Amino acid sequence: MTRPLALIAVGVAVAAAVVIVVVGLTTGGGEAGAGSSADPTADALPAGHPSIGGDPTEEPHVALKDLEARRAEDPGDVRVLLGLGEAYFFAQRLDDAEQTYDEALDIEPDNVAGQTGRAMVWHAQGRSKQAEAALRAVLKQHPDDQEAHFALAILCFSDGRVDEARSHWQRAADLDPASATGRRAQSFVDLLDDGASTSPHSSD
Repeated sequence: MTRPLALIAVGVAVAAAVVIVVVGLTTGGGEAGAGSSADPTADALPAGHPSIGGDPTEEPHVALKDLEARRAEDPGDVRVLLGLGEAYFFAQRLDDAEQTYDEALDIEPDNVAGQTGRAMVWHAQGRSKQAEAALRAVLKQHPDDQEAHFALAILCFSDGRVDEARSHWQRAADLDPASATGRRAQSFVDLLDDGASTSPHSSD
């Protein structure tokens, strides 16, 4: 494996978790497109919830207990369910994460954040074909959803389909270059392009 591909392989492990974070922070859920990584409202998730914008200010198990308490108070709060699904994912409680995303989608079947988050849980469970089918279904309905393109790129790269992964990362980067997801996607594209340009089989 070339050095750029090795770097991406490491980054993909982190990026898979980042997708969960980003989709958990969406506020509308049903709206897709370049705005799918909109800033969360102040009460979307508890204080200190981990995000791509900074380090969490409280221990993960504290956030998890807080989210579980909030779900008990209002089982129909989709944003809490999305946050809890994410928290279970980070705690490696994948079955709980899947069940929680299912609960969110029972309430809002078209919630793109929930669909994408659950797909990444399936991928982590080794159910990559099911995850890919779900992400392609999201993109069929919402072709401009940045997070779904980024997530599908992760699956493609994990399956060795580097060119297809690059295409989806490039699409994610183009949709919103200034967002954290867009910048991360562009960094993967740049690494792949660097690997292609330094390959002994590349043309002079």
